[in-house]
Amino acid sequence: MKNDEVRQGSALIEKTSPAEQRLAVGLDTTNLDICYVSVTYVDGETVTVSYAGLPGNQPATYKNFIAIWENSVIPWTVPPLALVPITTNSEQGSVTIEGLTITRNAYVVGYAVGPDITNICCSSLISAGGYLAAPTQVSISLNYVGVNSLSIHYQTLAGYLPQQYNNWVGLWKGYASPYNASTPLAMATINSDSSEGTVNMTNVPLETNTNYTLIYFMGKERTMAAAILNFNTSEFLTGI
Repeated sequence: MKNDEVRQGSALIEKTSPAEQRLAVGLDTTNLDICYVSVTYVDGETVTVSYAGLPGNQPATYKNFIAIWENSVIPWTVPPLALVPITTNSEQGSVTIEGLTITRNAYVVGYAVGPDITNICCSSLISAGGYLAAPTQVSISLNYVGVNSLSIHYQTLAGYLPQQYNNWVGLWKGYASPYNASTPLAMATINSDSSEGTVNMTNVPLETNTNYTLIYFMGKERTMAAAILNFNTSEFLTGI
């Protein structure tokens, strides 16, 4: 395959397991990097939020921001109460949202890895009464690895529309960064608007004892990465 050729895959809601020889994934070799946002302080007029992006992210350069809604989940088509751009290029930090009127209703905070609301990849809830619930975030994991294909499970936020918002997954050989990556070995667009499902890559020759990187993107640009999964293949599985 030429360097500028990219294998195209597709996304399905249901799991699939191609009838081919499987590769084992080395024990303790997988590493998942995800974005994170958490509410650390709330009073009647301000909310302080801590965030963490992916390794190599430049939040100010890539127009990352924090937004807040008076809702229990992000209402994707409704403008936020406030939107605060991240003004530094630190991978992690904190932002204070001021000028609010916080009642005993529920509020949700989102962290975006690009300039649009649809680039939000993680959220944190202030439940009714001020209780801080556990954050949620976009994530990926492996369902299946074969010698010529792999199947990936993806999970986005409640009410999110991956197909409409141009989400996709890319595969690279070795340790890849979305912010400085070569042409991927394969890529698969999410062709379902289910917030959680399976995406498959086919006709992708995978080698034993080799390192690969999967990256989930919240939009067309590679700077809109939300999750990085790195893994090593091992030997062929037998008896399957």
